[in-house]
Amino acid sequence: MKHLCIACSWIMLSLLVACGPSNNIRLLPPTPPKTVVIPSPNAPRVTVVAFQDKRQDQSIIGIRRDKSAFVTSDNVSHWFSKVLAEELARHGLQVALALSVDEARKANPDYLVTGHITEAMLKESSAMEMTASLGVSYTLANRLKRLVQESPSNAQTRTSLPSGDVGDKLLLETLQGLTKSMAQKIIQAIFPKK
Repeated sequence: MKHLCIACSWIMLSLLVACGPSNNIRLLPPTPPKTVVIPSPNAPRVTVVAFQDKRQDQSIIGIRRDKSAFVTSDNVSHWFSKVLAEELARHGLQVALALSVDEARKANPDYLVTGHITEAMLKESSAMEMTASLGVSYTLANRLKRLVQESPSNAQTRTSLPSGDVGDKLLLETLQGLTKSMAQKIIQAIFPKK
């Protein structure tokens, strides 16, 4: 009986590990908000220029505990820039997304957000623990000068039973934490307290 329990335990553990994350990571979009903010016609116009991906290997998004790579076929730059633009729009700004600074300037926005991605990493420490970290460097400028220039980052660790989408969800939560804090800084610079 004791041997049967041990065998069952090993089978269950093997099944749990098999249900763990695959090496392919999906860059998930956030859940749409329940309420939509419609900007007023005189709301400031902000253009987010697609952030440049400055990471050394743009196809690798992390390392598994067996030293194999987490990879993604999604575009990290597009994913990050789109989520930041959506977060700014939730604050009532008129937000556009541009592929280049030249394209953005043609629209003559009141504010321009430019930057690059310095880190996008998922690390599997054990069968039940993962850490995601994201880092960027960005600038907010109006037509005259730079208003904000900083290099924020965010990291989160999750301990849970292995599942196929734990890495996808953890990266999304880490991204949302980072873009929310960036949006707050940008809003404070656009609407300084009097």
